[in-house]
Amino acid sequence: MRTLATLAHLLVSALLVAPLSLHAKDAAKPARPASTAKPAGPAERAALVADQLPMVKRAIHGVHLMASELKHPALRAAVEAQLASPWLTPDTFALTHKSQAEQLLRKEHLLADADSLVLPEQTKATFDTAPGGPCPTGHHAYPGGLAVHSWTNALHARAMADVYEKVHGVKLEDDLLIAASLWHDSLKVATLPWDANGTCPSQEPQVAGTALHHILGIANAISRHLPRALVWSIASAHAPPAGEWLPKVCAYLRAGAIVAVGNPDAVACPSLTEGKKPPIEAFITHFVDADYPLTVPSWGAYASATPSGWARFSALAQDGSDLLVWSRTQETSDR
Repeated sequence: MRTLATLAHLLVSALLVAPLSLHAKDAAKPARPASTAKPAGPAERAALVADQLPMVKRAIHGVHLMASELKHPALRAAVEAQLASPWLTPDTFALTHKSQAEQLLRKEHLLADADSLVLPEQTKATFDTAPGGPCPTGHHAYPGGLAVHSWTNALHARAMADVYEKVHGVKLEDDLLIAASLWHDSLKVATLPWDANGTCPSQEPQVAGTALHHILGIANAISRHLPRALVWSIASAHAPPAGEWLPKVCAYLRAGAIVAVGNPDAVACPSLTEGKKPPIEAFITHFVDADYPLTVPSWGAYASATPSGWARFSALAQDGSDLLVWSRTQETSDR
């Protein structure tokens, strides 16, 4: 029979050994494998940046609210679809007949012989996170810059419409102004994609003497069967539809029609004759897409003073806006 001393000795030994046994058991477990989660891609990183920029979040809300408030149901549906998926529609002629589209563009002197028609592949990029201009120093060249640019244009369009009503007594169509302002740059999602380093292309391919996004946006407007007055307004963003600039607008329309349906004459060109006069809204669409003399040097100055790549946008989240930084250092009347 064991003595009390023996039992006590066994109890103490058990208490001392138990923790060692637990640690030994843990040590015997195989090490956990390293995380296999893929690092965030450019589209995901751009979305994270956009969510950190209050200016961008306000613009995204403003853009989608304006789209949802368009009065005409069919137009509202088309604009919301374009914002949700700003890519060429599957039935686009150039997607299935690229060589024929290139031949037609060259025949119409809309594409240089040495150039090819670039048709961007669809990615995870979105309207809400795309840049508003080329990187690194184009206007609004940051995630969400496209939304900021588009919202600014739409607000300018409404303000200018108010001026024309007060001065001339003409009532302009709000749906036409807002739809054109939100639509005309939407294909920058395709032509200015973010890369892993937090930058985007420094320039776009040219078609009909203008940036590719403009022609692709017109093509989508045709493919989605928008009213002619709206197609004209979208085309007029890069040139006013009258005088010496009218041939440019006609070239944009012909190029967009070739890409969309393979027919350069699918959309008539505006003229100053009765029944084909471009709407006043088309001119306003052009007028309001014109703050780049300010926003290009503003962003360029900001980009030159901040780190490159994704780190630049972390600085922007702290500063709020490149224009805010510009305003703090500009000449004022009290200096």
